[in-house]
Amino acid sequence: MDQYWFLDEGIKVFGLYGGDKDGNCACANPECNAAFKHPIASNWQHTPMWSDEQLEVMEMSGQFDTGYGVIVNGLIIIDVDARNGGVKSFEKLCKDLNTDFLGIAGLAVATGSGQGSMHLYFKAPEGVPLMQHHKEYEGIDFKSSGFVVGPNSKHASGNTYEAIHGSPGELDDAPQCLIDLLKKPDTHRADYKGAPIDVTDSDISEMLSFVDSDCDHEVWYRCGMAVHDATSGAGFDIWDNWSSKGKKYPGSAALEKRWHSFGKSGSPVTIATLMHYAEEGGYQQSVTFKPTIEFEIEEEENKSGLPFSIEGVDLLRPPEFVGQVTKWINEQSRYPRENLAVAAALTAVGNVVGMRYTDDLDGVNANLFCFCVAGSGTGKEAVQQAQAAIHRAAGIHGATHGAIKSEQEIIRNLIRNQMAAYIIDEVGIFLQKIANAQKKGGAAYLDGVIGMMMSAYSKADGFMLLTGDTKDEVQKAMMQELASCRKSVSENDDKTGAYQRRIPQLERSLQQIDNGLERPFLSMIGYTTPVTFDGLITHEQATNGFIGRSLLINERETNPRAKRRFKKAPMPESMEYTLKALYSGGSFDQDCNRVEYYGPKIEIKTEAPAVKMLDAALDWIEDEAEKHKERTGLEAVVRRGYEIMAKISLILAAPSGVRTSEHVRWAFAMMQRDIEEKTRLAYANEREKDSPHQAMAAKILNLINSDHGETLGVICNRLRPAKKEEVEEVLKSMEENNLIKSQQTKSKYNGKVATKYFSVL
Repeated sequence: MDQYWFLDEGIKVFGLYGGDKDGNCACANPECNAAFKHPIASNWQHTPMWSDEQLEVMEMSGQFDTGYGVIVNGLIIIDVDARNGGVKSFEKLCKDLNTDFLGIAGLAVATGSGQGSMHLYFKAPEGVPLMQHHKEYEGIDFKSSGFVVGPNSKHASGNTYEAIHGSPGELDDAPQCLIDLLKKPDTHRADYKGAPIDVTDSDISEMLSFVDSDCDHEVWYRCGMAVHDATSGAGFDIWDNWSSKGKKYPGSAALEKRWHSFGKSGSPVTIATLMHYAEEGGYQQSVTFKPTIEFEIEEEENKSGLPFSIEGVDLLRPPEFVGQVTKWINEQSRYPRENLAVAAALTAVGNVVGMRYTDDLDGVNANLFCFCVAGSGTGKEAVQQAQAAIHRAAGIHGATHGAIKSEQEIIRNLIRNQMAAYIIDEVGIFLQKIANAQKKGGAAYLDGVIGMMMSAYSKADGFMLLTGDTKDEVQKAMMQELASCRKSVSENDDKTGAYQRRIPQLERSLQQIDNGLERPFLSMIGYTTPVTFDGLITHEQATNGFIGRSLLINERETNPRAKRRFKKAPMPESMEYTLKALYSGGSFDQDCNRVEYYGPKIEIKTEAPAVKMLDAALDWIEDEAEKHKERTGLEAVVRRGYEIMAKISLILAAPSGVRTSEHVRWAFAMMQRDIEEKTRLAYANEREKDSPHQAMAAKILNLINSDHGETLGVICNRLRPAKKEEVEEVLKSMEENNLIKSQQTKSKYNGKVATKYFSVL
């Protein structure tokens, strides 16, 4: 039995360090005494569900050679430790509860320490807080959090964790008698920054007491969602009692209706959001209020040269709600398109929250420019369709467009709706037209399109000035709409009140027409192929505002394997409801005829540790820009990294209402990769003539990474018309300089062994 048995059942696993013959841990820390139990990843608590390709690379690099850890999430494991009297206590437990726990366990594992020590696996009930220790049963841990070492792993004694019987697929619910024994009274198991904590009703009420019950609607709404999430829907009276103290209290019936709506959404708001609001009001955590996970291994010192460690950050799996959206998008494609799914999720959620939310530090907006580079016929269309479905679910589909035809059309789209969200296929062809026209000196029309897009993109918090003719056109369109609205109201043809609400908005816009379009929101995600796109990223293109400010997402696998018996997964009702709530700010009074919001923006608060990380990241960006100023002249690309990082972290944080260090860490990792790929492409194209070998090395590094390798044949095909001998020479030099490494890999499809090259960066 190995780690795949657990992965097949949706149970997360991670690699462990081994040890030497003297019992020392392979982590090389002389102070570590956790040989064969030390997680390789310092933030193992946030282990994702690995993709097949990631597992293949992890296996090749030896991360599972000595064993693996099993994350105890949704499980309860009776951990019997013979050294501390656990065997006798286990006999007493079976007798007291009249249950043969060894016999009924879906999976029973004899641990490497022997003498009767074992792990007995059961499923745990959802949302029920359980004690890890019981004073009547010394030597037994009842684990419902943390991790255990999996079967078939090695033990420091030289023994192996051996399965006694069963498998992960045979797990049953834990007996009720065990749950009753371990159930904590008057507490709720809640999620706090990815770790389970136990809170009581009085804990939650105390936190709420530090938040003004007459706070703005957004805070009040999120407090309710946090209470609902923390109590699994059992805390309505807590929220109702707190709300009733405010002057805006709408009554228990109105709250109850809203409360039930929380249950329909996969709430992205947790107790961490409520705690943040409470701490702003002076709340201090009790010393007894702490996570139930005991972190056995402290995070290692950051030696990466980065402002903070990004070890373990999985760029295929964004945190929290954006991660859920990413997973659903990838489920819409017959081919695994995980990188494209991330890009589409970030852009889509950014569009949903963009007109209503900003951050509290820099006032950034959530609109993105994004270029997705992937091979032809590999599933781009399915990802585009999935993003369009997200727009429909949120109610912003009327502002979604599939092409850019002219400068005038962009203006017309921003007149019809405050938002213009572009999802463009084959955007590389559009960029090629611009590049070719510029070479021939005839790019005035196309340059006007780019200029208009950049103007709208940067004016999401202001006014975009219009030319005289355009101003007349906008004014005419608004006056026609105003006349139509007034007519509908006067003829009692306004059943929902939408036209009546629209009239003052139009009157206000007409009064301010000389200022231009108010707060236009423009975003774009474009899909293209490496052949079309890569050669376009010259020094000039990389440093200009359009591509320089864009996020570059590269899907390296050009021959993805189709998912067998593929069937698109329907959008979960909870996701659809959450998208609607995010767009409307929880008010659900938006009109479907126009996508707009001109009210005050909601500031997403940033936790103190995240503020420090953002400041450290900015220092790092400025230092990196100085290096590029000397080496490549691409400092403008690096400097724009902060804006990209701030936007991404805002998008990640908007659903929960608080920007945390985890949001910043993930956004920084994405931004760092983006800078590396854009600067390598631009450098390679710039040095093609005067330093072809350096240019080729940069291109190779954009074809591979530490997780995705390619064979010599594939690399030669992608670098045509370069000769095979030249490619081999560059690969050899790069390997000698420790930029890449070659590994023998066995295909899981045909069993053939081939040499692949991976980046070591």
